[in-house]
Amino acid sequence: IDLAKPFIIVMYHPVTSEKNNRRHAEILLKTVDDFNMQAIWFWPNNDAGSSEIAKAIRVYRESGQLKNNKIRFITDVLPDDFIALLKKASVLVGNSSAGIKECSYLGVPVVNIGSRQTNRLRGPNVMDVDYNSQAVKKAIHRQIAHGSYPASLIYYKPQTSRKIVDILSR
Repeated sequence: IDLAKPFIIVMYHPVTSEKNNRRHAEILLKTVDDFNMQAIWFWPNNDAGSSEIAKAIRVYRESGQLKNNKIRFITDVLPDDFIALLKKASVLVGNSSAGIKECSYLGVPVVNIGSRQTNRLRGPNVMDVDYNSQAVKKAIHRQIAHGSYPASLIYYKPQTSRKIVDILSR
């Protein structure tokens, strides 16, 4: 991945209350692959259903279906490196809370897919779509065309760390 050029970050985790995690991951894999843009795809978290998503990734990647040689699948990075990647990303695609929280503050455009983040407060940087390939592609195009958003402070309160320390110390 050439970090000086535009790239997508994909963070797609299982939805523990749904049964189609693998099928939804397969749709997203094909959609991002067809988009033909550099992408950093993070392995799913350890929630129930993550093995279905991991299997979808392995099968897609290792069976020769992957056409875009500019997609890199990674397990994790150091926190500072993660924030640096988010800041440089053209868009975050998936269903991770990082798209809802960290990206709101950083102004990173987000395409949030499905129901995993339902009822979470969102900044103006988040565009919600269903598990539909065309809707996801359209939203990615719109978010990339929009570019960075102003920082949102919906998940920031001054002196929060100090307040937590004070409460825990009592």
